[in-house]
Amino acid sequence: MNEDDLRGRLEQEKFGRLEGGREISCISMEGVARIASALGLTSRQVAIAALEDSIIPLRYVKNIGTTGVAGQATLLKSTVAVVGAGGIGSRAAELLARMGVGKIVLADPDVFDETNLNRQGFSCETSVGLPKVEVAAERLAEINCDVEVSMERLAAEASNVDSLLQGADVVIDALDNIEDRLLVMEACRRLGTVMVHGAIAGTCVQVTTLYPGDSGLESFLPVATGDEKSRGIEVETGNPATTPTLAAAIQVQETVKVILGRGETLRGRLLYLETDDWTFEFIDL
Repeated sequence: MNEDDLRGRLEQEKFGRLEGGREISCISMEGVARIASALGLTSRQVAIAALEDSIIPLRYVKNIGTTGVAGQATLLKSTVAVVGAGGIGSRAAELLARMGVGKIVLADPDVFDETNLNRQGFSCETSVGLPKVEVAAERLAEINCDVEVSMERLAAEASNVDSLLQGADVVIDALDNIEDRLLVMEACRRLGTVMVHGAIAGTCVQVTTLYPGDSGLESFLPVATGDEKSRGIEVETGNPATTPTLAAAIQVQETVKVILGRGETLRGRLLYLETDDWTFEFIDL
């Protein structure tokens, strides 16, 4: 890649825009696509180069007040694994794509069924019976062409979990049973990777951010018993449309903070939120 040619084309494509009372340099997604096509680059490579020259891709302009220009480039260089593509995982994956996380590893073995239609982000009547990760990847490509999606149509197991999560900067736990959550947590500890846990139970949400070496899920999850995988209390309280979306939003916000190294995370604390009466607690782990 000729750096001078790339920089020259970025200068040709950039334009000024008034944002927040100041003039900034921007580039449209069409401009990014033209440069990528001419130079044989990906749109993500062009977007990163633009940000490093303080030229903001228009699709990220509304992120910059939160991420900063350098932070947006960092997100585009990062990888996040989302384990589970159900109510929480589907919403988390979409938010990550809109934030501009460069690579999303999305793992889930299941296909959509009719019970998913009330809450799962990529489910619709025409997707019933289709693999969740394939539908998700197609939708994410429509949302942000800068984002690479690695589809893994499999369940996290002892034999594959390390390779599945290898290279991720953060892992989002969007699972639905205790055993798999603990399996992923232990893999994150081995790999030195931060895991952001999220779960719902009807109108309740819980989220925490687990760093390797810290107290983890074993400090508050019940001990699993029996041969079948242990589901949470959401089996009784239900899985509405609202709380998985809320959990996913908090998890993605935590993920962005971890990647950018800014803000105060939920490390060492479990956020418990009951939306019925707005009980809001931080529980020390």
